[in-house]
Order: sequence, then structure tokens, then C-alpha cells
Amino acid sequence: MTNAQPPEIEAQSSTASASAQSSAASSEAPLYESRALRDKSLIAKAAGEQAQWLDTEYGKLLVFYRPTEAKRTRGVLVLFHAAEDPQRWPPILENLRANLPRYGWETLAVTLPGQYPASVPQRPSSSSISSTAATVPPNAEAVSAEATSASSVTTSEPSTQSSSTASSIVPRDTLIQAYVAATFEFLQKKGQFNAVLLVDNSSANPVLTQLLSQIKENTRDPATIDGPIQALVITNLQSQEPLTTSELAAIFSNKQLPVLDVFFNPDDLEQIKARDLHKATAMRLKLNSYLQASLDNQPKIVETDPRSFLAARVRGFMQRHASGTEVKGSGEANDNTVSP
Repeated sequence: MTNAQPPEIEAQSSTASASAQSSAASSEAPLYESRALRDKSLIAKAAGEQAQWLDTEYGKLLVFYRPTEAKRTRGVLVLFHAAEDPQRWPPILENLRANLPRYGWETLAVTLPGQYPASVPQRPSSSSISSTAATVPPNAEAVSAEATSASSVTTSEPSTQSSSTASSIVPRDTLIQAYVAATFEFLQKKGQFNAVLLVDNSSANPVLTQLLSQIKENTRDPATIDGPIQALVITNLQSQEPLTTSELAAIFSNKQLPVLDVFFNPDDLEQIKARDLHKATAMRLKLNSYLQASLDNQPKIVETDPRSFLAARVRGFMQRHASGTEVKGSGEANDNTVSP
């Protein structure tokens, strides 16, 4: 005698089993807190040792550190740019990050929150949701459970809140100041004190707010900066966000700080006005070393070109104004230390 159940009971049992599996899958903690954290974790995994997660009071910050590839370490170029997703960095900055280590300059790239928040996709209306729900096949729940299970791959990830999550609730300037503090703490632990700062015009003021106040006038040697940075490179990439006179006055407040001011777009009326304003402000404040460069007539910069005009210009500027001498110490932390 068999214990076969009627077909309708077997169907109910199958549906109940699928529902239980779906409930179990949905109750599991998600692998990533957000899509942005997932993307950055995968990028960090692909970048290998260059990817570093820095601790800040607002979560983990992903940066890219590339050590020197030459016998002599001259210093480090710290690149800040307002593109929170690393894969959206402009090729001109990626070119500097990837190629300067060949000439003794380490690079540390830090992505910052953008000036304007990303647009939020429009949510579907209730009528469209109802219409969609009406066309869902009966086994969609089971299929969804299987897809959830299949997508649960093991990937290294930060254990705390990501910077992308924090950027939606914390003011941009506050986040940037925390990122700057974490960046220079990382360099100090590496024993790297000879830093040149590269920042785009959109982020120049919030990045420099706490750094400029730490620069002290060096009466003994006017060619050497007494502070966390030895020189400044401004990349005017956001023409829609020109620096104002007051912002420039704050940036150029220390006349001993060498500045390379780079413009990339064709010289239309707006850029000519911006260039004149930058130069006039620098002259009025009597900067000892102010250089302005316009690269609109140079060949297009690609990431893999080790001999780009921009890389040569930035390297020459750093060589002249911020090249350090390596200091040999007994501890590992001093292996890359340089003194200007």
C-alpha cells in the first residue's frame, strides 16, 4: 500500500517549500550594504595591493597607493578629485597616478564626494507596480530565491560603513576634511612626509582648509615649506565651477607655497577671464613661485602614455620645488622618508 498524496496536496507542499527557501534567503544579511560599496570592493579586489582601505569616523575610504619604481624616492603626489567612483577618474589624472612612480614619485589617489549629489532614479508609480505584479509568473518567488543564492559570492570587503553610505547624510565639506586627515595619517605611517598636493578646482577649498593652516612661514629657508605639503597643483577640470576671488585668496595665502595652475579647455572668453583672475590674485599676494599652464593645444592624454606632456610638466615642477632627499633610518617606517 502506498502513501501517495493527491496532486493538489503535493503542489501545496512544493509551493510551501519554495516559499520557505525564499524566506530563508531574504532573512540572510546582504553581502554589501549598497551597490556603491559592492562596486568599490570589486575594484579594490582587482587593484590588488594598490587598493587601501583607510579608517575615518564616517566609515571606510578606498584609496590607491602606488609606491616608487625607482632607486630614489623623491616624495609623493597626493591626488584628490571630486569623482567618488574610482572608475570615473579623468584619464589625465590616471596618467599621473600610474606613471609618476617610474620617476621616483609615489602616488596616492583619493576620490571625494561630488559637488552635486547623484540624481535618484524616479520610482515607478503604484499603477505600474500593480500592472507588473499582475504579470509575474507563479514561480517568480522561487526563481528569485535561486538568483539570490547564486549571487552570494565571497569577496573581500570593508567590515564597516562605506564612505558612499556616509556621503548621503554627512555634509560634503565635513567628509572631505575627514578624508584629508585619514590620508595624511596614512602617509605618516608610511614614513612619507614630502608631499605635493594635486586637487581639482571643485575641491580645492575644502581640501586645503585644514592643510593651509598648518603651513608655517620658514624664515630660515624660504625655498622649503614648513608644513604637510611642499607644493600645490591645481587642475581646473570643472569649468562650470570657477574659483572665486575670495577662494583664490585663501588658496594663495602663503606666498612660500609653489603653485602650478593648469587649464585644459580651449581658451574661450570664460577661461581667459578665469586665467587672468588666477594670475592677478597670485601676483597681488606676491607668491614666490606661481606657474600657469594651458594644455588645450597638446595631444590628447591617455592613461597609458608614460611620456605625456602633463606628466612631464608636473614632474618638472615637483623636481624643482619639492624634490626631497631620502633619509635612511633604522626602522621600516623610515625607508621612504624624505626631507625637502
